[in-house]
Amino acid sequence: MQSDERRKEILNILNKRTTPVSASALAENFGVTRQIIVKDIALLRAEKTDILSTARGYIINGKDNTVCRTTVNVCHDADKIADELETVIDLGGRVLTTSVEHPFYGNLGETLNIKSRKDIRLFIEKVKSTGCEPLLKLTLGKHSHIIEADDEETIEEIKTALKEKGYLCNN
Repeated sequence: MQSDERRKEILNILNKRTTPVSASALAENFGVTRQIIVKDIALLRAEKTDILSTARGYIINGKDNTVCRTTVNVCHDADKIADELETVIDLGGRVLTTSVEHPFYGNLGETLNIKSRKDIRLFIEKVKSTGCEPLLKLTLGKHSHIIEADDEETIEEIKTALKEKGYLCNN
């Protein structure tokens, strides 16, 4: 299979999936190395295909244009991460990204794509197992998330709940 055909097929696979597909799984499917898949994804992105990289693989960003997205600015200690994420998830939202505005390094962030309590558990376990500190430690707890939900009403419910818990901040 030619590389351009493979990229078209990768795009077809990603468009059919609602969960991430790992580079290893794609590599096995096409009988190529993981690195070739990583290069294919980079080329698809260069063609303006909005592909998110998550801890569990690749997924097309924003396949469903009916979703609502917003950025929330929050502040809390690291021990409140699970509660904050559960607040969003339990009300029907998804946490796409996290980022901090570092005074020296600028904006630092990562794709999360958290949409279930299982995703939260895996995220917390990964943070603990790596021994790395979460980004919010760099900015005394201040950080931002891009969250999405199926409608604006759900977004507002999430923001209200985060505010009631003292997580939502204005800046």
